[in-house]
Amino acid sequence: MKRIGISSRPASAVLAAGARAVVLAMAVWVLPANSWAATEVVLHTFTDTNTNENGGPISGLAADADGNLYGTTYGTGACSVGCGSVFRLTKLADGKFSFQTIYRFSGLALDGENPYGAPVVDSAGNVYGTTVFGGSGGVVYKLVPMENGQYKETVLHFFGAFGTNDGSQPYSSLVFDKAGNLYGTTNQGGGGAGGTFCLNGCGTVFKLAPNHDGSWTESVIHRFPGTKGNTDGQNPRGGLVFDSAGNLWGTTQTGGNMQGCLAFLDPTGCGTVFELTLQPDGKWKESTRFKFAGESTGFNPWDGLVIDHENNLYGMVTNGGGGNGAVFKLTPKPGGGVKEKIIHAFAPCGVATCPDGANPENGLAIDSLGNLYGTADLGGGGGGIPQGHGVVFKLTSNADGTWTEHILHRFTGLADGAFPLDDQVVVDSAGNVFGTAFNGGHIGLCPVGCGVVYQIKP
Repeated sequence: MKRIGISSRPASAVLAAGARAVVLAMAVWVLPANSWAATEVVLHTFTDTNTNENGGPISGLAADADGNLYGTTYGTGACSVGCGSVFRLTKLADGKFSFQTIYRFSGLALDGENPYGAPVVDSAGNVYGTTVFGGSGGVVYKLVPMENGQYKETVLHFFGAFGTNDGSQPYSSLVFDKAGNLYGTTNQGGGGAGGTFCLNGCGTVFKLAPNHDGSWTESVIHRFPGTKGNTDGQNPRGGLVFDSAGNLWGTTQTGGNMQGCLAFLDPTGCGTVFELTLQPDGKWKESTRFKFAGESTGFNPWDGLVIDHENNLYGMVTNGGGGNGAVFKLTPKPGGGVKEKIIHAFAPCGVATCPDGANPENGLAIDSLGNLYGTADLGGGGGGIPQGHGVVFKLTSNADGTWTEHILHRFTGLADGAFPLDDQVVVDSAGNVFGTAFNGGHIGLCPVGCGVVYQIKP
């Protein structure tokens, strides 16, 4: 069974896929999935994991106002070959893209290592993100473009792990508020319970505020201690989203129910959705808005949420929900709380195929019309293994409140990529979808390919 906590994805996509495949629900029937006439174009193929590229790409992408794309590669554990990188794909006049590695992490004491979440870009072209390791417990970094086309890195914050109780291992992407402050989560730390899945606490929500001298000040706005009797969740890994009132929403992978979530899988709970509300005194109040209960609700959300114009929230659970994971919708109730609805369950796998994806660990994107886009890193039935190498999908709402899934691409594991691990894909105004796949590409030194950056054209 999948264990939630410190992610093991980068060690090997093949090994990770094997571990996840244990939870695939087997059946002798297959649900059909609609396929649209979409075309995949590979924008860049990674060729090695050394210091040239540090492939494969482990996060999703971000886009600036000019349509340039930004992403990260993880590198390797303990920086045995490389510590990861940040790359840019510059959009050219003919619609093609030019690849450039804009920063390579060194793993030294004053630098980060192993970036995981997708970066964010401000209006000046500065790039911000997190690394899981480096320093004592990971870092928040900023990359500033220089006149020579290179980028200069500044570490905005070193997480102190055990030393300062400010969290450790930030897997999440970051989000800006209107004042230019940054917010994110750490998967561990914060002070509290220790043990196998909580290292000095079960994670934090943090804020970074810019100062006049160019430095930044970090503050912890919520801690998930993991102590006995505490039911607000454990181990947040995804990023955060603001609602129209300025409240922050996020998820935890586990916790929320000390009676356990399928006792054979996790005794702490199935995960939660939380809301943080800014108080008049400047502090933030956390409210647990939803606790995943098991198969009926789905369980273990590995990533964050997206929000529509009506403040409805959407996300994915890795397991359950009537299938091999599901997409859920949360509708806020007057006076607090939310109502959950499963809007798509990934079909149980047949004897020889998983038709529309399985066990999504990934995040969603939403367009201006409220359509949802995402990836499942397993399933789809494409290529040389029965379960498939993952899919890119789109969900559109119907007048009766149901949703229809459209498979935009099934990865074959060959030149088109394999195992998309996007915490967010990018969707432009023309409906093009941009993302990354951790394996595939079939060029270079990786046994199963070092990954690709792809575009899905509608």
